[in-house]
Amino acid sequence: MGRPVPVNLVTRATALTAFQDMPTPVDVRPVAAASEGARDLPSRLSIHIFTELAAVEAEWRRFERTCDCTAFQTFEWLAAWQRHVGERRGARPVIIVGRFAAGDIALIAPLCLMRRYSAQQLCWLGQDLCDYNAPLLAADFSQRATREDFLTAWHELQVHMQCEPLLRHDCIELEKMPEWIGTQPNPFMHLDVAPNRSSAHLAHLGADWEEFYRARRSSATRRRDRSKLRHMSQFGDVRFVTATDSADACRTLEIVMEQKGRALARKGIGDIFAPPGHREFFLDLATNPATSHLVHISRVEIGATCAAANFGIVLGDRYYHVLASYVDGAVAHYGPGALHLRELLAYAINRGLKLFDFTIGDESYKLDWCDTVLKLHDYAAATRWRGLPARALSSTQRRGMRLIKQTPLLWNIASHARTAIGTLARTPRNKTDLTESASTPSAPTATACVMGDMDLLRPLALAAVPCAVVGRPGSPSLYSRYAASRLVWADYGEPTERLLELLVAFGTAQAEPPVLFYQEDGQTLLISRHRERLAKVFRFAIAESELVEDLLDKARFQSLAERHDLPVPAARRFDPAQDEPTHLGLRFPLIIKPLTTLDRWNDALGLRKALYAENLDALRALWPQLRELGIELLVQEFVHGSESRIESYHCYVDRQGRIAGEFTGRKLRTFHRGGILLAAKTR
Repeated sequence: MGRPVPVNLVTRATALTAFQDMPTPVDVRPVAAASEGARDLPSRLSIHIFTELAAVEAEWRRFERTCDCTAFQTFEWLAAWQRHVGERRGARPVIIVGRFAAGDIALIAPLCLMRRYSAQQLCWLGQDLCDYNAPLLAADFSQRATREDFLTAWHELQVHMQCEPLLRHDCIELEKMPEWIGTQPNPFMHLDVAPNRSSAHLAHLGADWEEFYRARRSSATRRRDRSKLRHMSQFGDVRFVTATDSADACRTLEIVMEQKGRALARKGIGDIFAPPGHREFFLDLATNPATSHLVHISRVEIGATCAAANFGIVLGDRYYHVLASYVDGAVAHYGPGALHLRELLAYAINRGLKLFDFTIGDESYKLDWCDTVLKLHDYAAATRWRGLPARALSSTQRRGMRLIKQTPLLWNIASHARTAIGTLARTPRNKTDLTESASTPSAPTATACVMGDMDLLRPLALAAVPCAVVGRPGSPSLYSRYAASRLVWADYGEPTERLLELLVAFGTAQAEPPVLFYQEDGQTLLISRHRERLAKVFRFAIAESELVEDLLDKARFQSLAERHDLPVPAARRFDPAQDEPTHLGLRFPLIIKPLTTLDRWNDALGLRKALYAENLDALRALWPQLRELGIELLVQEFVHGSESRIESYHCYVDRQGRIAGEFTGRKLRTFHRGGILLAAKTR
């Protein structure tokens, strides 16, 4: 047999042959005595080593188009990892390209050399941030290469690397290797692998979301989902949004990292975005035009709040669910993360994808949807005596973690202990709260206090107006770089004394009264009802108190409209506990509304802002439900026609009565197939 040809480790790759005349410094499993049957083509693999990504980039990208691989071994993913993480850690790529006898590529194994536990380690490139670590395989690899072929090539690779000083390593640590790559068995399973402590879970999708939903979730569960959606809608209109440009993707991913970091901290788990380069790695993937075809970033908005968000990858016919997060606070009780997952499943089905890959992890919610478990494996070996302590340490750690996770009692104890530690060791916030700025002389000053979303905050910030932000938990404006200080507040209804105290303290601490901007009905009522107190420390414009109350209460607005002869539908106020359905004196069909947004209405009816009664029989059927609410309501004659025909005119008038600004708008409302109601737009 021929001796190895020297390798130029920077610019060239070298084919290896079997080194029967050289000692074997590695321990590999016995090679099978013979292959199973004849093959059409010789299947002996030749191995080439590349130590620079640029040297193999063109072939790698071409191979991706036809091979079986996971999204985590695409060139873009691993090049971004090396750029932001690997170079900081001193990782040196070792890209293995295996070829069939005919010269076509059989596999690409992206490995690297890194120092860990005082030993030089051979591992997968990007191993820590890849949910799966595996080679890229030619579509016919399993038909043309046998177990003997792979193990012989692996043995030759190890011998050659140990002979090259720049490739020499003390141990091998290959983690999170799936049993299958696409429809082919993973050849690395021929090594002496051990089970990873976690598995992965897959769901095979159908052609229709509603059919898939009914098949996976019981009717009782679907009712609970609808009930939770109604409760979430009381916080604002619910929308599923896919980021369509780099700026939007960046903002959404920032929210994912913020929410995910807090959730992990509560469990006593370190922030996965804190290590050097991790944050930049994900932001690069989210905003780089070269990865736009791979990355899918989306969110569920409830009112002005980003209630849940995710970072996913689409490759071939598979959606990879990589990162997900949801907001803290009251809305979290109703499952915005679960709602977002349903929307993602519907999104994948509507795109014609066949698989939804939940990736690594055995969380219980995955079992509700998945029909396939993908087992993951690890391989560890010491190749030199220096690697023995490192291998022993990592193997002990791995076995211990797997024992804990596979033993329910130990896992519960560990989880509770970790959560307790996380509660005691919360990381400090990196922004100034209004509560801090009210008492800290060095806190940032603000000439505006914004109670609103990014649409209100951004124009002020672009005009160089320093802003303090008051928002609901998870609102993107709270985490914006434009926010000099912030206050998280979930409910602007009663009681409001604590909120007023914080606002007054903040306004008092400023050099001059800040301008107070507000956006929601609850904020408008808060400021109107406490205008004298707030006016001492803030500047703001608001209508007369009586007019504000008239506009925000449906019964009072009805009286206002009748006094001014406005063309509004006939309506009346009534009490279901005292009145009867036949005594309303209005023409059918009718709609019934709460006078204001009330908790009792929302708890009972959720998403439905009004009830519809086609005739007297329908109204009588609703009456027991209305009586149980125990509140006065407004009944109004129904106006036929789609909501898209509603047009409005808006103008701003200065103190002299002149029009300072104006626009006309038309409200568009859509009903999402997955059950999310009301995406409204003014134009």
